[in-house]
Amino acid sequence: MSTTRRTTSTRPWIAGVATVVLAIGVASCGGGGSELSELAQRGKNTANSNGCASCHGSNGQGGVGPTWVDLAGSEVVLKVPEDEGGGTRTVTADDEYLLRAILEPAVEEVDGYTVKMPTNGLSEAEADDVIAYIKELTSDG
Repeated sequence: MSTTRRTTSTRPWIAGVATVVLAIGVASCGGGGSELSELAQRGKNTANSNGCASCHGSNGQGGVGPTWVDLAGSEVVLKVPEDEGGGTRTVTADDEYLLRAILEPAVEEVDGYTVKMPTNGLSEAEADDVIAYIKELTSDG
């Protein structure tokens, strides 16, 4: 009988801990994407279902690949191939660059990353959705 009381009396505590853990998990995932526009949410879903998250992070935070947070409109340092003189050059991550980087990842490589981005087979429309997602990934909110 004391076991029953102990189990019964710990249920509210367990429920409370579960609620806190869930809240922390949702907060760390950016609220589950509920603040994204419909188009950006579609882009996030496309990115996650096509393996992009394995390198760029489930919320674009980066990892093996560059971060997508604050990427849109920023300056990106690219490697210049050795047969073109080597070194680096800087470009702006505008829609044109982002589309090219997604659809033709071997054409330009971001400096500082050793893993090459694979060809992903996304359509231009799907890439546009991912770009919409990238544009909404900002550190301000």
